[in-house]
Amino acid sequence: ALEESLGGPLVLRTTRTLTVTEGGRRYYEHCLRVLREVEAAQGSLRAGQTVSGLLTVTTAVTFGLARVSPHLPALLAAHPGLRVDLRLEDRLVDLVTEGVDIAIRGGSPLPDSTSLIARPLTTYQRVVVASPAYLRRCGTPTTPADLPRHDALAHLGASGTADRWHFTKDGVESVAELRSPLRTNAVYALRDGAVAGLGLALLPDWLVAADVAAGRLKILLRGFATRPTVISAVHRTELRGGQCIKAFIDHFVRTYEREAATQRPSGR
Repeated sequence: ALEESLGGPLVLRTTRTLTVTEGGRRYYEHCLRVLREVEAAQGSLRAGQTVSGLLTVTTAVTFGLARVSPHLPALLAAHPGLRVDLRLEDRLVDLVTEGVDIAIRGGSPLPDSTSLIARPLTTYQRVVVASPAYLRRCGTPTTPADLPRHDALAHLGASGTADRWHFTKDGVESVAELRSPLRTNAVYALRDGAVAGLGLALLPDWLVAADVAAGRLKILLRGFATRPTVISAVHRTELRGGQCIKAFIDHFVRTYEREAATQRPSGR
């Protein structure tokens, strides 16, 4: 009866199996989103605006593991009625069709749409690092012009290989071509390769902070800046007043502000 009213199949049936169609999946996700919004609306009126309900969050794998997941216990402890589904995935998710409440994004264009709101959470820089063993063996580059003579570990992103590194100093941009013995889409593997002495790596400052402090890596090319990466929480406009949305975003803004002064690499 539901399929007849909608004018299309929701499930493909055989004598042994039932398989949800693409249209059925989209219909389910829209219904799920509506139910979550009803739950959030009800929760906002209970117990003096108590934060309660389910929040589905998506973010990139590396950032999620290093910078989101470790801070969820404090959020959930502060709001016992809140539940979080954290999805780690290196792709751009459609918030509406996939039933996602918040997408934490960085390094990709923010949506140009009145149906979505982006709230900045934090900003970070990428820094060039290498191990002391590599620098003893191959020398220390002092300008981007030195980089083509060095081994550099390259990131394989969704848009292709980052085989060029861009820097700015005193308003002048410079571009370095890379010679890469190792290319990978796993940022943790790039860090491990740099620590092992395979070559230079261009990595987020928060990812290498502990290695720099421990002397396993050294920051190079000081004074040559890379483009800052802004991390934002993106959510649908109609969820703007949701208590779960506000609690999540406020928690991470405060957390990143507290960390900013203590977790940047010292440059050792």
